[in-house]
Amino acid sequence: MKISVVGLGKLGLCTATYFASKGHKVIGVEKDRCLIDKLKERKCPIKETGLSELLSVAWDNFEVTEDLAQAVCSTEATLIIVPTPSLPDGRFSNQYLETVLREIGPVLGSKAEFHVVDVVSTVMPGSCGKVFKPLLEELSGKSCGRDFGLVYNPEFIALGSVIRDFARPDMVLIGASDRRSAAVIEQLYVSSCENEPHIAGMSLINAEITKLSLNCFVTTKISFANELSNICERVPGADVDAITEAIGSDSRVGGKYLRGGLGFGGTCFPRDNIAFHAFTNELDYDAKLSKATVAVNDGVVDKLYAIITENTAPGGRVGLLGLSYKPHTHIIEQSQSVDLAGRLAEGGYEVNVFDPAALDSAKEALAETVSYCCDPYQCASACDAVVLLTPWPEFKNSDWQRIDKETRAGAILVDSWRQLKDKSFVNMRYVGLGLGASKEPAGVI
Repeated sequence: MKISVVGLGKLGLCTATYFASKGHKVIGVEKDRCLIDKLKERKCPIKETGLSELLSVAWDNFEVTEDLAQAVCSTEATLIIVPTPSLPDGRFSNQYLETVLREIGPVLGSKAEFHVVDVVSTVMPGSCGKVFKPLLEELSGKSCGRDFGLVYNPEFIALGSVIRDFARPDMVLIGASDRRSAAVIEQLYVSSCENEPHIAGMSLINAEITKLSLNCFVTTKISFANELSNICERVPGADVDAITEAIGSDSRVGGKYLRGGLGFGGTCFPRDNIAFHAFTNELDYDAKLSKATVAVNDGVVDKLYAIITENTAPGGRVGLLGLSYKPHTHIIEQSQSVDLAGRLAEGGYEVNVFDPAALDSAKEALAETVSYCCDPYQCASACDAVVLLTPWPEFKNSDWQRIDKETRAGAILVDSWRQLKDKSFVNMRYVGLGLGASKEPAGVI
């Protein structure tokens, strides 16, 4: 299939590269001249696990251009993946999307062949039917569903695992103006996925609501596990992992994202929740469950800060291990680890930080308020408290006997994900989130 991808940012470039690697002819459209130049030199301009390797097998099917009109004329479908930034009220802005659609509309009017316009960027419910469809019809002079198609096809991927998520999605969401357009996009995915995902075909408005509500439901699972973790800490012998493992084994629930620890962060979950609230406010409906999910999430940094301040006086040194919002990525957007670092620095603490991938990103956010370390051992050296935040495998596999020796006498070790609950420490006092205070065995009877 011949497709064009408009917007070669983090998601757009991965999308274009993935489909090109599967044999589709892909034209990438981008206005950033620096990014285009790097791609024309066959250099990978974006950090993402597996992207550079995938590009090496995709180049023969992938070209880049600034000419959007020519790209649309030369392809069967155009995937639009541009930013939809959040407005002050939480709604998503369609500014960049509408700019692209205003360029595409006249091209559709002059093109004889049926063409599918596929909006991948996350939008507010109602955008496709109330804004995009009439705009394209006005500018093209043609009828949507008869002369061209409109599809809403958002992705459910996570930075750090985009390529893997593309290859084996659980579900492909396709909201479409007509069956012909839906079939085109379905064939694109069926011919490219390495598994057989569920194809969720539906109307445009249903797809728009599905995108927001699915992400909100996932965050509800995260906050439920964290609420349960808070409860377990107050019950001697309780272990949140034993409980969530059992709950997750029930097919009505499922184990994904059901694990007590830090809350949700990153580029999608927090803003999708806020956008969902804005959507329900328009309907004059109070989404109580969704608000509670956000409230639990907002309390995570408060909880960690309280544990540290109750055990370490201001002026003490705190080592924070992990700054990215999840392992295997450098992304720190809405990272609770970064929020904690900033708050501790403001509270008068000396803060050491280390992360295997996110130090450069953290320097932009935290500047000179903290000390940046080259490994976990330097980070923990002479600390009054060590906090294990992001569950990088590198941290679990570190030499914790060495770390134990290098901290100050009586230091606390706060383990957000209970990665070290089976280890013994001489110098440090272990505090595992989600674990009852006693030493009673809490897993297997």
